[in-house]
Amino acid sequence: MAQGRGKWRWGRDLGALLVLLLGIYAFTQWRGAASGPPPRTLPALTVETPAGAVLQYTPPPAQAQFINFWSPDCPPCIAEIPALNLLQKALGGRHFTVIGLAVAGTTPPALRQAALRYGIHYPLLLDDSGKAAQTLGGVVLTPTSILVNGQGRVVGRYVGAISLPVVLWHLLLLRL
Repeated sequence: MAQGRGKWRWGRDLGALLVLLLGIYAFTQWRGAASGPPPRTLPALTVETPAGAVLQYTPPPAQAQFINFWSPDCPPCIAEIPALNLLQKALGGRHFTVIGLAVAGTTPPALRQAALRYGIHYPLLLDDSGKAAQTLGGVVLTPTSILVNGQGRVVGRYVGAISLPVVLWHLLLLRL
């Protein structure tokens, strides 16, 4: 009789774990009701510089981009800054760059202060209007990163803190 209860408990625990994992997956992959499909190519993005100037950002030709939507008050965003600095230091240059794109609600002074506080060594821009996030398929969670190849095609989307080995694998496939 006790052995039957053990099997039931094991099955119940396994079921609860599966429901939890499905819930986590659904939450991290949710794009919001108003979001459309992400674009196949990176369109021009209306953003601000840390100085507050508005510009139309288009990636340089033949340069892959790792665009990271983040917020200075987001713990996972802050935790991945060393990995993004490492990516920029190791691969940044003519063929690749990391772009930190602060989400709406971040002010230019807060962005400059965060760059100094956390030692960010890659270019930072600001999506104050939220249009860039909407244009890229409705980015609703931070951090979210978009990988764009040298031809301007969106080839990766990472919701949540990045996994450096996964990103490096995708970059290897791009032959960077």
